[in-house]
Amino acid sequence: MEIRWPAFVGAVALTFILINMVFGAIYALLPGTVANAGRGSFADGFFFSVETLATVGYGNMYPASHLGHAIAAIEILLGIFLVATVTGLIFARFARPRKGLVFSRCAVVGQYEGKRALMVRAVWTRPYPMVDATAQLAWMDFATRREGQTVRRLRELELLSSHNAMLGLSWTLIHTFPENSDILAALERGERLLLTASVSGTDMLLSSPTQALQRYWQGDVHLDYEFDDMIFEDDDALRLDFSRLNLIHPTRPG
Repeated sequence: MEIRWPAFVGAVALTFILINMVFGAIYALLPGTVANAGRGSFADGFFFSVETLATVGYGNMYPASHLGHAIAAIEILLGIFLVATVTGLIFARFARPRKGLVFSRCAVVGQYEGKRALMVRAVWTRPYPMVDATAQLAWMDFATRREGQTVRRLRELELLSSHNAMLGLSWTLIHTFPENSDILAALERGERLLLTASVSGTDMLLSSPTQALQRYWQGDVHLDYEFDDMIFEDDDALRLDFSRLNLIHPTRPG
């Protein structure tokens, strides 16, 4: 499901060839099972296997014994399963919704309305907006007990706005740190941690649910930075510059 189309087609073709090579060798090793096939001919056995697996059956070669019919029946059953599996995978690959939401490659800790805040940016790349979008930020930190055991704790972070009725351009997910925040302290100490950002909603063009997830490790979170603007007004319209999605700059002193 995840590999590219050339690799998928290559994998299916390789599977098809290997199955026919196995059955072709069986037919070649059992003389008399296939009529009009050369004695011990792997090529005849291979091409008879191709015609049987694909249920083509040209008729110039056919099973000539009970053993040949039994082997051909097994191969036909295998061919039915192969065709059904490949057909299902192809349909699923075409029916799978394409990714329309893209997150920034980094998260930043900067200033927001006089408070330090954790921010992640996401943009919607489709011409029709995502409706009823819901966002979530979760924080996983790693603590070590006195016994030396590593404990992982997943905590959901409260967002200033976790719902967007219509996401058509960009959306910055913002979590303001409370005083004496242990998460901010862990960031400043450079401790190992994991931040996950997720957004789910409905693709207006396809009328189907869609979601996206992004993970940020400790090195992906930049302290005292903020995102560059990526939305500009042009001829009384808003323009989104995708090339500025990952641009950040240091916050101004004070």
